[in-house]
Order: sequence, then structure tokens, then C-alpha cells
Amino acid sequence: MSTPLMPADTPAALQALRELPLPEPVSYMPRTIGWLFVLVLLAALAALAGWFAWRRHERSRYRREALAELARIEAKLADEASRAAALAEIAPLIKRTALAAAPRGQVASLSGATWLAFLRATHGHFDDASGALLFTATYAPQARLAAITRQDADRLVHAARDWIEHHHVEV
Repeated sequence: MSTPLMPADTPAALQALRELPLPEPVSYMPRTIGWLFVLVLLAALAALAGWFAWRRHERSRYRREALAELARIEAKLADEASRAAALAEIAPLIKRTALAAAPRGQVASLSGATWLAFLRATHGHFDDASGALLFTATYAPQARLAAITRQDADRLVHAARDWIEHHHVEV
């Protein structure tokens, strides 16, 4: 009697040998209750970390919405006809974003140099040129807004985007 693994000329003593039985598979269930406590603790920590991440994501929703609005404004800046109107929308957007981040009493009344100082203090890169452009875009008549070049408008959008992305207001 010959099997595919055993040639026909195998001695009789070797033919009586059989394959060793394999041990039972090892269970992945822990054998002590301590490991179950560790598993529950890890699951609770993972849930807590997920909850904190979700809260942080929700708290920064106003930033995402402001950046989307700024992108819409930036698209309007490319058109000469709508540039003046788009420039006039930047300052109110920054003010609304600041009101969402800081207490209303701290931000609502700010204007002029104190507004620019607030923007700089909360991580704004509004230099003198960008600050002047922000004031011009806020208060200037449409004819003066139309005279602002595309490069100056891009500088103002860059400063606004930087502030929206990185500001931090102490409450």
C-alpha cells in the first residue's frame, strides 16, 4: 500500500507511522478578568478621545465656514466688475469670524486702530499695508475700491486667510 507521500519501497516500520495531531488553536479570549478590565479601559479611553476630537471639530466649524466664504470672495476678485463688491465683503467676514471666536463685548465695539491691534494680537499678519487695505475695503466708496489692484487684493485675502486659520482668542 503506497500513498503519494510514501514511496512503495518504504519499510513496514515506517509505514505504521502516522502524522502527529495538531494542538487545539489558541484562544484570543483572555483567561483572566484583569485583561477584560484593561480592554474596557482602552475602549473607554478610545471613546473619550473620539468625543474630544469631535468637540474640537465642532468648535472650529466657524473657521471652516469662514474659509469657504473667503474662497467664494476670492473667486469674485478675479472679475474686474465684481472686485469692489468682493473687497467690501472681506472686513465683515473677519468681524463675524472674530465674533464667533471671542466674547461679543470684547470684539463688537472695536474699530480703526483698536480693531487692527486686536487682529495683530490674536495672530494676525496684518502689516501696515494690509491694515490700510482692510480699512479701505471697509469704508472707501466703490470708486476707490475699484482702483485697488489685484495684487493688493490678493495680499488682503492672504492676510485674512492667515488670520482665520491661525487666530487664537483668549477668553
